[in-house]
Amino acid sequence: MAAVTAAAVSLRAATTTSTSPSSAPQHSHCSFPCAARTTAVFRRGVLTVRAQAVSTDAAPVKEKKVSKKQEEGVVTNKFRPKEPYVGKCLLNTKITADDAPGETWHMVFSTDGEVPYKEGQSIGVVADGQDKNGKPHKLRLYSIASSALGDFGDAKTVSLCVKRLVYTNDAGEVVKGVCSNFLCDLKPGADVNITGPVGKEMLMPKDPNATIIMLATGTGIAPFRSFLWKMFFEKYEDYKFNGLAWLFLGVPTSSSLLYPEVGTSITSRSLHEIFLSKCYFIVSCDT
Repeated sequence: MAAVTAAAVSLRAATTTSTSPSSAPQHSHCSFPCAARTTAVFRRGVLTVRAQAVSTDAAPVKEKKVSKKQEEGVVTNKFRPKEPYVGKCLLNTKITADDAPGETWHMVFSTDGEVPYKEGQSIGVVADGQDKNGKPHKLRLYSIASSALGDFGDAKTVSLCVKRLVYTNDAGEVVKGVCSNFLCDLKPGADVNITGPVGKEMLMPKDPNATIIMLATGTGIAPFRSFLWKMFFEKYEDYKFNGLAWLFLGVPTSSSLLYPEVGTSITSRSLHEIFLSKCYFIVSCDT
């Protein structure tokens, strides 16, 4: 720790003195070993003495900070675009009605446990093919819709909730989103390039007594499906949700409601179970 103390004293004197650092006493106001350096300057009958205490200790080495999330075992960026994990599409199902404004699909990919993730994280997907410049498509990030154990409960899969992007531009041309259409068109058995996992800011609270308020529209429900799955459908030796969960979900129409079976399964329990689970669903839609 480096410290500097300076003092200026003006005295009228006829003599000049100087003290070297080696002969100076240790300063009583220094709580650390220090050496004194005193310089005297005589000008026009005035002796000016400047004393400076300088620490002789070496600056301490700063401790390397360890991320709190790393301590909690949160893995990030294990796989990158140049070296992605190649998973298999196991399931791909449309989960919106035929009359809904747009298609949304739920898909499950195999990971063999090689893509460890936490509830609230995301993965990246690199669509097959090349862009208009002949380069590989850039990755797209999607929130994970399954708990860390996956939809099959063996921690060897990851699930996504994806809306197919199709729109007409100002020139009247129909434009299809590259990655969303790639994913929605996947057939079981097809390969998919996965990166990540990523994200540390939206992890599910570890406190089993927490009040969790979830707000989402459309496919924004994906991370909260993973939350609800862990809180109400899975059993752990070291975790049992005893808090309060609120889900506010907005969809354009009732035919666009995603994962209604999750809310139905929870709220169809006995009144005693509902009281214990303390889970509330509020859904907003036009029709």
